[in-house]
Amino acid sequence: MGENRKDNRQIKFRVSDHEYEELEQTANNFHMSVPAFAKKRAMGYRMKPPKVDKSGAIEIAKQLRAIGNNVNQLTRRANASNGKIDSEELQAIKKELHEIWQQFN
Repeated sequence: MGENRKDNRQIKFRVSDHEYEELEQTANNFHMSVPAFAKKRAMGYRMKPPKVDKSGAIEIAKQLRAIGNNVNQLTRRANASNGKIDSEELQAIKKELHEIWQQFN
């Protein structure tokens, strides 16, 4: 029995070295393999390059983890004080999330 894949049809086509390099460069911008990228384009998907590069994504992930820790601390304090939440702290967290969100727009 063949490879275990959901897609059972295969399309092969040849490209020049130059064409392949162009495909590879563009696919890398989308963090995709050349075949995955070529399939999306062939299927007519209009693709926009990601607004954040890899190092930017790593930095955003760090910021989100820090915000998650802040939310956990706020929740623990709220539970300890019968559900009272420090609204200034909550506003600061909302502001940080908003700043992260702006990086995508």
